Amino acid sequence: MFLRESLKQPLVLVFEDLHWIDSETQGFLDALSESIASARLLLLTNYRPEYRHEWGQKTYYTQLRLAPLGRAEMEELLSFLLGDDPSLVAVKALILVKTEGTPFFMEGVVQALVEDGTLAGTAEHYRVTQHTASLQLPPTVQGILAARIDRLAADEKALLQQLAVVGRNFPLSLMREVLPQTDEERYRLLATLQRKEFLYEQPAFPEVEYIFKHALTQEVAYNTVLQESRKLLHERTALALETLN
Repeated sequence: MFLRESLKQPLVLVFEDLHWIDSETQGFLDALSESIASARLLLLTNYRPEYRHEWGQKTYYTQLRLAPLGRAEMEELLSFLLGDDPSLVAVKALILVKTEGTPFFMEGVVQALVEDGTLAGTAEHYRVTQHTASLQLPPTVQGILAARIDRLAADEKALLQQLAVVGRNFPLSLMREVLPQTDEERYRLLATLQRKEFLYEQPAFPEVEYIFKHALTQEVAYNTVLQESRKLLHERTALALETLN
């Protein structure tokens, strides 16, 4: 289908996070990689270093390594996120050491410090409100996300956990079928989760869809759901998909 469509117009196919790939999708990509040498088709993928594939010897394959940010880039990003108030010097140094140049981790740390009251002000104009020697940051980005989720109000946390079981992205109609909130309550909670940057709204046809900001956000929220609740939500999601389709 893709190769035939590429005869009509150039195509770009994007597959993200191949380190979590299932065997059926891997088989599809292996077959596709053998067929696109002369097609008007650009296949873009990203993955963590531990992922392995068989495409590396292809003459039409190019790999670009996305390294962690260097010191100068990290400092520039922190100045963009935080600002340049003199009180931020020690906090910036702590974040530089803790995150080792991972942008998503850096963003997560900043959001966590804003939410727990360590930072006051507005984006690009923050200041520190407590002594930095007392700061205790989780050692991993998963720990930062878990702490941020724990600080949500009970109804916000419950919805985020439920949505993590539904999927990385989902249309509004699927939420209505699976989750029990009223429309008014649902929109209120979604707006809050968007404002706190757990979810993003994205345009789609014929209805609006929502997506987790990052796959790790969904993963951490999913892992906080009790197994019995997961089973029930998976079942309800499957039944809803059958109904909608």
